[in-house]
Amino acid sequence: MPHHYRPASFADCRDLAPRLRSQDAKEVMASSGFNPYEALAESYKMSCETFTIIHDDGEIVGMFGVADCGHFASPWLLGSDKLPETKRVMLPVSAEWVEEKINQYSLLLNYVHADNTVSMKWLKSLGFKFIKLIEEYGVGGEPFYQFVRIKDV
Repeated sequence: MPHHYRPASFADCRDLAPRLRSQDAKEVMASSGFNPYEALAESYKMSCETFTIIHDDGEIVGMFGVADCGHFASPWLLGSDKLPETKRVMLPVSAEWVEEKINQYSLLLNYVHADNTVSMKWLKSLGFKFIKLIEEYGVGGEPFYQFVRIKDV
């Protein structure tokens, strides 16, 4: 079966956690103090939509979703080292999903570790802008960029 995504299950958090990219694991530890499983489980619980990305070999390679924060929504994505192998299929799907979410919420906002260049490249390709560098963010006090996507009026 080709690369695809489906609604996530809580069990997907346990499956993906041991294979989370080192940069994603570093990011969640620095921001929240969570290990990979805790970060995935908390993201799953706090989100109004959560999906799992499946590699064409059947392996879970990522999870993503969005948390409704009232006046805005917070999108997120965490993945394994194999996630970039899905980009040819998943990038257009991601772009469609982001368009749907920006039309629903008008403002998407979150933070990314300043060293997480893979995630930053993905975000740029989806039209997100990096608006502020916070030198000491989260429990780890490390540099993070705030990123946003605002609905065009």
